[in-house]
Amino acid sequence: MKDLIIKENNYRREMLETVEPYLAKRKTEFGVCREPGRELYCACFRAEHAAGTVLISHGFTETAEKYEEAVYYFLKNGYHVYMPEHCGHGRSYRLAEDPSLVHVDSYRRYVEDLLAVAKLAAREQPDLPLYLFGHSMGGGVAAAALAGEPNLFCRAVLSSPMIRPSTGGVPWPLAKLTASALCLLGKKRSYVPGQHAFDGKETFADSAATSLERFTFYQEKRNREPLYQMSGASCGWLREAGRLNRFLRGRAWKMIETPLLIFQAGQDTFVSAPEQERFAALVQKAGRTTAQLVRVPEARHEIYNSPDGTIGPYWEKIFRFFAPGRGA
Repeated sequence: MKDLIIKENNYRREMLETVEPYLAKRKTEFGVCREPGRELYCACFRAEHAAGTVLISHGFTETAEKYEEAVYYFLKNGYHVYMPEHCGHGRSYRLAEDPSLVHVDSYRRYVEDLLAVAKLAAREQPDLPLYLFGHSMGGGVAAAALAGEPNLFCRAVLSSPMIRPSTGGVPWPLAKLTASALCLLGKKRSYVPGQHAFDGKETFADSAATSLERFTFYQEKRNREPLYQMSGASCGWLREAGRLNRFLRGRAWKMIETPLLIFQAGQDTFVSAPEQERFAALVQKAGRTTAQLVRVPEARHEIYNSPDGTIGPYWEKIFRFFAPGRGA
């Protein structure tokens, strides 16, 4: 695995000349509809010799393009990849007119959409084990999906999962109460106070990445493509993040049977570390499966966008977890 990592000192060239052409040859795009007129964008990538299938659940304001490097590693290690874009993101259907605003009416919508793609992948690859990789918001959604379908996935990685978002200097109970009150006042599609439309001014210093080269490569794509320019959460989204947190803390941990590998970023300011620890401990307490928590002290929220020395061991752990004894 170490030799496969795209090195920062030649990152842009390797992505453009090696990774993207490799992915393009193996990629198909299609839509998944659970409801009339609401199409979920999905990309599928086929490995040459597959030992399994991986479903990726991306994070808040992200798109499939942000995971090109991750998809490349999965393919090279023998896994087909299914990559949907969640409602309100990228090329998938939206519930708000403002293209910068991420809005959802219920966190269950994310979960049901994700499970629809998972079941499609299972039908199309019936002889292969199905794995789940979820980051941030997508990690919280993935955890809820595991509770809803305990026997669907073989193993799951939750990378910096949003068991609960961080709300800066605003206490979580107050943030949650404010969002709910604003929704009751008819402002569910308004930005959470302090958030705003995309302005292209995000800097590396303010980002969730720890690798400048990885951050810059995707940010340039984002600046060029309006469909990738999601920026802020709606009050409705924050209310649903609270409801997701309540489900994960209250019931989901009792229902999960899939072995979990949970990564926690030591420099994370986007999601709550104590909530991740509590969730992992509850899953262990339930005794229906295992939940291993791995801390990455030097990483910001996007561990997969860290320097070479961090993501090498990160990916090695993931592939050893997915296939014990097979190596990475």
